[in-house]
Amino acid sequence: MDHTDTEAHAGQPVRQSRRGVLRMMGGAVTAPLGIGGAAYRLERSYTDDDGDGIPDSLERSSTFNESLATLFRTDQFEGLDPTRRDLLIDVRYVGEASVSAETKATIRRLFRTNGIYLQWLEYPHRYEKSTFLEQYGHNAKRILWSPRSFYHREIEEWLLNVAFQLIVVPGIEQGPHQGRLYSPWTDLHGGRSDGYVNGLNTGNRAVVADRQTPEIETRLILHEIAHYALCHDADPANTGVMGTRKETDLMAHEWDLLRTGLGAIRDTTGVDVAFRRCLWWDLLGGRPSIPSAVADSIGCRGCEANLSD
Repeated sequence: MDHTDTEAHAGQPVRQSRRGVLRMMGGAVTAPLGIGGAAYRLERSYTDDDGDGIPDSLERSSTFNESLATLFRTDQFEGLDPTRRDLLIDVRYVGEASVSAETKATIRRLFRTNGIYLQWLEYPHRYEKSTFLEQYGHNAKRILWSPRSFYHREIEEWLLNVAFQLIVVPGIEQGPHQGRLYSPWTDLHGGRSDGYVNGLNTGNRAVVADRQTPEIETRLILHEIAHYALCHDADPANTGVMGTRKETDLMAHEWDLLRTGLGAIRDTTGVDVAFRRCLWWDLLGGRPSIPSAVADSIGCRGCEANLSD
């Protein structure tokens, strides 16, 4: 995940923006994944003074704002503002899965209190459970990132770079993994869960299995949204949802990183894959031997697989 330029926190280095790192490397870092050249060409120059990843031209566009208001209704969508950090959460429900009013209110309050104007936008169409399970099952890869995933087939193209997609699904109904999903990626790098998770984030999108209590539900959803710019934190002093999860919150420095990392909403550069903050740690088992400026932008300190996630 990327971070726009900000002051160093607690002695940590200043992180460069995603586009800045990509320009510095000329797309070379992403080449091993087969996306380097195309990803570099796809990254467009745009003005984004508030640093939320949504171009100012779109935030000022009455046509674009009207399109969002028409899709999500004006009682949900409050308009975009090029002078504040906006984060649109495009929530899609499968079957009878839902999110409590308490969870929605808590998440809105937490983000807005911490300088991110989050808007919880529930998609007007609920996806039929049996059809969804037949096409995608409980498999996070088939839901989020395969070429024929739910994300690639169902999310409108004009929403891909401006909204975080949160897909809420019924978990596995019976057996030892009841209430969970299967993630081939989690299974690949091992762990006691055998790849079964409560939720999974992949850059600017996430899937969660619905939970039974608002408290657990809120922590899970906050964790997966925050994963968009933050790693797990093994520090026992981190009592928020990226650490010990004792509190339904993030640490102050994590809110700072999230505020300055909202540009990751755009998935046109390939950096969401190649520079995902925990990817290299998972693949290589430690801090990779790459240029320090890139390593700092990847930010692998503290990354580790937390399979209850």
